[in-house]
Amino acid sequence: MRYFKAEDFSDIIAEPVSFASDGGQMLRGFIYRPRMGPAAGLIVFSHGFGAGHHAYTTEIAFLARNGFAVLAYDGTGCVASEGKFKGFDQGPIDVAAALRFAREHEALKEFRRVVLAGHSWGAFSVCNALDADERVAGAVAMCGFISSASVMGQTGGGRFRPLVLLFTFFFRMYNRRRFGENANRSALASLLKTEKDVLLLYGEKDKTVPFRYNGKKVAEEVSGRKNIVCRLFPSKAHNVYLTEAAEEYMHGAFAEIAARTKKGGDVARLYSSLDYGKMTEEDPEVMALILSFCRRIFSECEN
Repeated sequence: MRYFKAEDFSDIIAEPVSFASDGGQMLRGFIYRPRMGPAAGLIVFSHGFGAGHHAYTTEIAFLARNGFAVLAYDGTGCVASEGKFKGFDQGPIDVAAALRFAREHEALKEFRRVVLAGHSWGAFSVCNALDADERVAGAVAMCGFISSASVMGQTGGGRFRPLVLLFTFFFRMYNRRRFGENANRSALASLLKTEKDVLLLYGEKDKTVPFRYNGKKVAEEVSGRKNIVCRLFPSKAHNVYLTEAAEEYMHGAFAEIAARTKKGGDVARLYSSLDYGKMTEEDPEVMALILSFCRRIFSECEN
């Protein structure tokens, strides 16, 4: 799969960086900035599972060209970063490491406030890192799950439900052994506890992070909270920031890749034939919501 890089966009620049997470493993990423003019604020971006931050370069470039510095990195055990992936509870730990790095980096320590942003696993991570640094003023969380243990079995049900519940119990125990006091954090509990501003975005057709167990429940629980805006999109699935056409094209491409891989077909040729511009076409309404939220947060910090 080909992902866009900073050099594919003429209006942004990127500086490679690396920093240590909890076990000393080095996380690698970039600071993205607008090519012209200063940045108005800092956004720390946390990616979803299955790919590093370059899977979101189009969205990162959008934020950078609109006047923000974006610190985006690959999480522990992902793509360019060191370490071994141990579980989703590593996500908030890595976000906290990124925030510590930003506090010390010469070009980033000038920012008085930070907005966290993430998708899927990244959304879970940023919701659970809202209290990791006093500079964090808010978060944008797209299609995140509530619990790392429960999401693993949420596609099961019916006669397999008892096995799913048993699996969830043992996964919570596994998390406790791996992450200690950082294990089994709940994004919903963190949202209900915070007084910081949060923008939540969910697609009601999401089957990757099943909406009925996650987005629907979160929307009901946070309803009425003045600091949290929750937007639901009935016709969207897991990649809520994309147009419906882009989501459909992506799902079709992934299905064809899986089919060819199973049959031992020419997957490389398929990769080269994909229209990556079409696959990453952003939904202007969703991106405008995110941009407006970030601008409001940073403008309030200036006043």
